[in-house]
Amino acid sequence: MKLILLTMIFSLTISGIVSANAQQSVWTQYKAAFIQNDGRVIDKWQGISHSEGQSYGMIISVLYDDKDEFDKIWQWTKNNLQVRHDNLFAWNWGSRGNDKWGVIDYNNATDGDIMISYALLKAWVKWQNAGYKAEALKVIEGIRKNLAFDLEKRTFLLPAYFGFNSADGLRLNPSYLIFSAFKAFSEVEDKSFWEKVYRDSRYLIEISYLGKFKLPPDWIVLNKKGESSLDGGNGFLFGYDAIRTLLYISWDINPKFPDGINEIFKIYEKLGYIPLYVDLSKNAISLEDASAGFYAVYALAAEKTGRHDLSQKLFKEAARKAVLEKDSYYSLSLFLLAAGSI
Repeated sequence: MKLILLTMIFSLTISGIVSANAQQSVWTQYKAAFIQNDGRVIDKWQGISHSEGQSYGMIISVLYDDKDEFDKIWQWTKNNLQVRHDNLFAWNWGSRGNDKWGVIDYNNATDGDIMISYALLKAWVKWQNAGYKAEALKVIEGIRKNLAFDLEKRTFLLPAYFGFNSADGLRLNPSYLIFSAFKAFSEVEDKSFWEKVYRDSRYLIEISYLGKFKLPPDWIVLNKKGESSLDGGNGFLFGYDAIRTLLYISWDINPKFPDGINEIFKIYEKLGYIPLYVDLSKNAISLEDASAGFYAVYALAAEKTGRHDLSQKLFKEAARKAVLEKDSYYSLSLFLLAAGSI
């Protein structure tokens, strides 16, 4: 019965956009599958919680106008992950052995910090609660003071406080560039700094389009001259991480997508599937089909570029796949983020 219900939910689309009622039903299923009553968001693949997952739960709650769920998720996040002295969040929480649970790694993850504070600002605007803004400002200040790095007169945000700055240069993650968040931060905290981060992040994403496909890899290396290259230590793929770059570009004002997205659309129209990854070192595509979340992100990008028929087709395929991925927190997070962004 549950599978039949999910099938009905995911099949409902209107002009390439998942209907509002269908989205709310998916959100209800998502909460039941991944969010505990205390607000902890669980990544079932690893059995852990992390700042990224908490941030997704928070911003999806705003997109689907669920203040009660937002408050639960935020309170758990604040109580369990905001345990550092800089108002940033420990990124990894789970079993520590001997039936004890807590923080496993106290290093932060900058994308989680950005998205949590962005979700708080969006919640402040939607529900007119000044407390959300006050909490967001603490985190935004922490990001600015602890994660900014100047290189060749440009300002970039490190992926975490520890481990990404070496004598050879910086290791950066293009999917941590949430442009609309930087715009929102510039309206409430150190306008000149965040406008610069926004501009330099737009520059960084464009120099990250590598290989024949001109797509951003999951990770890049930026040398001391500000030149980008593929990061051999973390692979050469436009894949699991990098798919989020298309989502965040879609959220930007006047989004400018990489040329490679057109190549992926051509592959889909010719071969009938979206590749799970693109190997930018070999200029080769995966033979494995991508997940529902990937399809939904591409559908949003297609909608933003005026390809309404393609968007509808991709959303329908995303919906079909989602039925089979009911335990995939990351894929269904991307699905809800993309569907709720139109």
